[in-house]
Amino acid sequence: MAQATPSPTDPVTAYVCTEQGADVVRAFAANSGGAEPVLHGGGVSGAARLCGADQRGGTVLTEIGNLPLPMACESVTEIHRSGARVIVFGLQDDIGTYRAIRQAGALEYFAYPVDVADIIRVLSEETANDPEPVSDPALRIAVTGSNGGVGASLLAQNLAWISATARGGERATALVDGDLAFGSVACDLNRDTTPGFREALAAPDRVDETFLKATMDRITPNFSLYSGHGRAVPDADALEGGLTRLLPRLSASFPTTVLDAPRALILRRPDMVRQLHALVLVVPGGYGGIHAASRLMVRLREDAPDLRVIPVLSELRKDAGLLRKELAQAFGTEIAHILPRDDKAMLRAHRAGRPLAQHAPRSGYVRAVSGLWSALSSPSTPAVAKQRRGLLRRARA
Repeated sequence: MAQATPSPTDPVTAYVCTEQGADVVRAFAANSGGAEPVLHGGGVSGAARLCGADQRGGTVLTEIGNLPLPMACESVTEIHRSGARVIVFGLQDDIGTYRAIRQAGALEYFAYPVDVADIIRVLSEETANDPEPVSDPALRIAVTGSNGGVGASLLAQNLAWISATARGGERATALVDGDLAFGSVACDLNRDTTPGFREALAAPDRVDETFLKATMDRITPNFSLYSGHGRAVPDADALEGGLTRLLPRLSASFPTTVLDAPRALILRRPDMVRQLHALVLVVPGGYGGIHAASRLMVRLREDAPDLRVIPVLSELRKDAGLLRKELAQAFGTEIAHILPRDDKAMLRAHRAGRPLAQHAPRSGYVRAVSGLWSALSSPSTPAVAKQRRGLLRRARA
């Protein structure tokens, strides 16, 4: 995946509320060799309102103005969620403001007077530390659902288990629960949450094999877990950005990483999506599922055009009971994998706190997941046909 690496000379977007702030931005452009930045008013609160829709990645320069610190921090977090680098400046010159703004997700905070050389230096260092585009042989897979209740988490757990066992090549595998606020993977597998997950997200550049051995839950010699939620990861929104750097770090120790990724995470973190080799999109056989999945696929084409996206039909939710060929018509590509219902086996596996692939390895569901794993671990990438309309038009209506 060839992705442009941001640099200090790339165009930036600025949201200021004073002439002093505008002067800083103009001086930055003059000294960095970049084009004149797009200058908006509104300060950090204006940036938060506009970035969610218009800014995905890139750099945002903004200032606090007279906004109360708690509101400024909320705005910084919102900008950070969009995938942008955020540099903030303002009149407040105290350690409390600095720490709060940084913890909210800002790359750096500068109090006036601002030396633009410091801004350029921070961006240069950040660019040097950027993870390389996906090129290593380790496999990074995300699993997400077009809707809730389609079995995306169930699929992520079983893909990871199969990868780690003889059936999948006995590859050392990391399973990461990407729902930092309400993740349930640890509970599903009858494991304690992993407090070290927060530290890994907060400082991913410090993660090495020794750190992973000390902080991950090693369920089997080949199967390790990161899963923390709510109380374990209280500042989940600010820590989401750490996933982008953590995934390549995991690949240094694990030939396979499977990320159980909420749909909202996929939308908020295009920088993280570009670190993936493949994304499995679990879709129910209903018009609402097709509608949501088609919108997500459009967004993925914009954010990561080279990403391999594999739509999978889930029968865990019947909905309208659409067939494989009807979904194939809607998406313009073959639906090669169907996840069948297997209520009795799933019930027993959930009660035992085990992956279904461990508890009932011969079930129809596990055979289907094994076929999907074979496709994911194959180097070939099937061509995606041109999207046709018809059923998809009805879903969008």
